[in-house]
Amino acid sequence: MRKNTEIDFNLCNPEECNGADGVCIAAKACTRRLLEQEDLYEPPVLLSSSMCSGCAKCVRECPLGAIRITGGL
Repeated sequence: MRKNTEIDFNLCNPEECNGADGVCIAAKACTRRLLEQEDLYEPPVLLSSSMCSGCAKCVRECPLGAIRITGGL
C-alpha cells in the first residue's frame, strides 16, 4: 500500500503557526519541495503525491498537526 500525505485544511493556518512571515513551516521542511503555498499566509497544497517519499518531515514540523501520512507499511 502506498503512503499518502494529507493536509487537514480545517487545522492548517500559517498565520497561527508562523505569524512572523506567513510561510508554512511544514512546507519549508519538505526537502522535495512538494508542499507549495500560492501566497503567504495561505495553506500549502501537495504538488505531487506520487513523488512524496512519506518521510514525514512535514508532519514533525507542523505545529498545528494539520499534516499526516496515511497508508504504507
